[in-house]
Amino acid sequence: MSDGDFEGLFIVIEGPDASGKQTQTAKITKWLREKDLSDISEDQEKDLIERMPGKYPAPETDEKVEDSIENGVWRLSFPSYSQTPGGRVVEAYLDGRLGAREGLSMQDKVDIYAGDRKQFKEQIRQYLERGGIVVCDRYREANLIHQLVGFEDEEWEEKLEEIKEVDADLPDADRVLYLDLSPEEALERMSDKDKDIHELDDSYMKKSNMNGRKVAEHESWKIIDAERTRERVEKDIRDQIKKILQRD
Repeated sequence: MSDGDFEGLFIVIEGPDASGKQTQTAKITKWLREKDLSDISEDQEKDLIERMPGKYPAPETDEKVEDSIENGVWRLSFPSYSQTPGGRVVEAYLDGRLGAREGLSMQDKVDIYAGDRKQFKEQIRQYLERGGIVVCDRYREANLIHQLVGFEDEEWEEKLEEIKEVDADLPDADRVLYLDLSPEEALERMSDKDKDIHELDDSYMKKSNMNGRKVAEHESWKIIDAERTRERVEKDIRDQIKKILQRD
């Protein structure tokens, strides 16, 4: 581990579906592990693993939790899907088992996703306090991207503050990086994949994409052009993280 007193780092990668969040989260996690920045011990990591909700791996992969937390870097993703109680509720919603998307209120949907994240609140906080690094594919910001669709002007501003209040007790990210992708390119990239109830609705996907860019600008997230090569996107993300490390 590093010789200095590293105080922890929390990076969130957001963006529309198909923007490369999962790919870039994996790449940045690998890079940060190789830099060997964190002072967190293996025993502290094992303790954290033992207190995870459910049988938690890195979602949508075959990765075990022992692999998602390694060498001072925790690769985290939301939703946690079938591996945790809260994640199973999200999965049921996305599969349509809770009814049509239009049949649930904004607050219902906000609470469904927030419940998944809150399962990990103390683990995230403790990992950061001990000097760990968290790289997260989607976090509380995703609720703003998706649940503000359909609202405009003053009502949009009011709902934004309401949604932020639900997750206000979660640890704050040091930097939110938004992978920006046009609605047309996003739909093209998704053309061959299995889709959930959101992804089956092209109109909704376009609206959530445009709303995501609006939220990113409003909240001063760092916007990264995700229509370029994976290598260029990864370099931009690395450069943003380096700026934080140099500042500290």
